[in-house]
Amino acid sequence: MNEPVKGSITKVNRYQASVAGVELQNDPIGVEEPLQISLVQGDTTQVFSLTMRTPGNDEELVHGLLFSEGVIDSADQISGVTQVPIDSVLQENLLEVQIDSDVELNLSKISRRHASYSGCGLCGKTSLQALELKQSRAFKRRDFRLNLEIVKQLKGLLAEQPLFSQTGGVHVAGLVPVKNGEIAFDKAHFFEDVGRHNALDKLIGHELLENDLNQSGILLLSGRIGFELVQKAIMAGFSSIVALGAPSNLAIQAANQFDIALIGFAKDERFNLYTAHHELIG
Repeated sequence: MNEPVKGSITKVNRYQASVAGVELQNDPIGVEEPLQISLVQGDTTQVFSLTMRTPGNDEELVHGLLFSEGVIDSADQISGVTQVPIDSVLQENLLEVQIDSDVELNLSKISRRHASYSGCGLCGKTSLQALELKQSRAFKRRDFRLNLEIVKQLKGLLAEQPLFSQTGGVHVAGLVPVKNGEIAFDKAHFFEDVGRHNALDKLIGHELLENDLNQSGILLLSGRIGFELVQKAIMAGFSSIVALGAPSNLAIQAANQFDIALIGFAKDERFNLYTAHHELIG
């Protein structure tokens, strides 16, 4: 199991009441802090988003969020991510993102110019236009088939993540690479956050920085599958999603439209396949 990112977990005292009585315990809790993201282009600085997130992998979060929102389509369009100083002290929760001059910034069409919250999903969308499905990367080929044993192993990987297993109060997004039809369970990598969309943005940002989103694989999600998560997967070109939670009807419609294999309620002994039914074997 990986170690939690520094500053992503804290401990609090709490009482546990049960039939055995009342016991004082020291409980691990996932940290939630605000992050203000400002975009800098030339002499212009504009606040893009104030989001609640778990500290750690902020650069990946910035890249993934700006990619998912259609601000950038490649990592090299960001020339730097820096902390903002106040009274000569760098502030970890204030970031400025240097956007290249050739990027057209039309923030009136971007959905996150507001304060958003860690579990908000689509609640911050400012117009119906923001719900439009967008795709920035071609879909990775799905040259494998999912079955009960594979889904069981994928679920086990999610359960091993440190914040998720210790606190029960954060979300996980992970990618299990697939090459030539072989699923590389041992090369899976994960990102955690109090916000399920933040966790996925961190993962997408990592992939954007590492390989320009060319890695094929299975997307793993610890929570429910909302439309916004499917939309992010579509933009990044992922064609298979396995999650512990339930999908919404709009998430299923989006997955059907783009032939994404969408699995929810992944458990040890069963799972639900909502789309791409031809992919299911035995």
